[in-house]
Amino acid sequence: MFLEFLNKHNIKDKTIAVGVSGGSDSLGLILAAHHELVPKGYKIIALTVDHRLRPSSAQEAEYVKTIMQKNSIEHHILVWNKNEQPVADIENAARKARYGLIADWCKINNVRYVMTAHHLYDQAETFFMRLQRGSGLYGLCGMQEIFCRRGLYILRPLLNTNPQVMKDFLLNNGIAWIEDESNDSEEYLRVKMRHALPDFYKKTGLTAEKIVNTMQRLQCSRNYLETEIRRFIDQSFHKWFDYAYSCRYEQFLDFDDEIKFRLLAYLLQNISQSEYAPRAEKILSLIDKLKNKNFRSATLGYCYLCRFNDCLWIFPEDCPAENYSAAAWKTFQKNNPQYRKIKLPFRLRVYILTHQTSMEEIAIPF
Repeated sequence: MFLEFLNKHNIKDKTIAVGVSGGSDSLGLILAAHHELVPKGYKIIALTVDHRLRPSSAQEAEYVKTIMQKNSIEHHILVWNKNEQPVADIENAARKARYGLIADWCKINNVRYVMTAHHLYDQAETFFMRLQRGSGLYGLCGMQEIFCRRGLYILRPLLNTNPQVMKDFLLNNGIAWIEDESNDSEEYLRVKMRHALPDFYKKTGLTAEKIVNTMQRLQCSRNYLETEIRRFIDQSFHKWFDYAYSCRYEQFLDFDDEIKFRLLAYLLQNISQSEYAPRAEKILSLIDKLKNKNFRSATLGYCYLCRFNDCLWIFPEDCPAENYSAAAWKTFQKNNPQYRKIKLPFRLRVYILTHQTSMEEIAIPF
């Protein structure tokens, strides 16, 4: 299963981390992956995030550690600092913290791939959650098997797998797992969907497998649209390094509104290196702002958009002004003479100075 998945996505690295909470899904994932991949020369590393949101979280992390030691699997516990924990939207904040802690560990330890245990039912629940929120094509496609965020690849090899498969694997090997009490709390939308779906399946015959099959067909449509959008961007936009785009402002306004929407959704998602684009209503609101003749700047999805020198510019929002100095920019221009006569937005100059160690020379469009 896992070797086939890695070959499908042309993954050559032999070191792979796995996020392990102690539940049946992730515990089954890492033990099954270890059993299959280690004899093939792979190294599997377990990463457990202790959110400290429940009194038992530290004990659960230690239980995972014990299981990993028994199976000779390298294991690290990553603790979420209490000072960083919010008082509202805990579920979303915990998810971001989990990915953030894992990403930081992987960056420090030069690991590029992380497996997570999202499975068939998670994907079906995601579909109905997105449907409830009024999502369009991209949202209804659900989770991707693989996506890259800031150099870290998230792998989901179980998206088409019934979670009972991992439970059976653990039962057959005499390994107990931890039941997270939050999985029964209807405070969360996902749990509400989880509890509602079995009855829905019983009454309509619509199974998780059928839902995921539909999502896969939607993904084919999304992939085609993205290919066309990338072609459109290549023709109409100029790419600055790997993180900024610009096009003539009036040209952008002349695009059909659906093209504007698809362009912005794609650019915002890829510039911010997020798994998903911002919600449709937020992109549509941004388009309305861009149509205003007095538009100057806006932010959305961790990106900054501005009107400058008769162009629309889009690049990452994180551009701290303290990183800029006129002398540093002059030095940059001296070392990169093609920029001496180019007018760039101030915030983009800041970003360039902050990230110039990873830049490559580019052609100048105007």
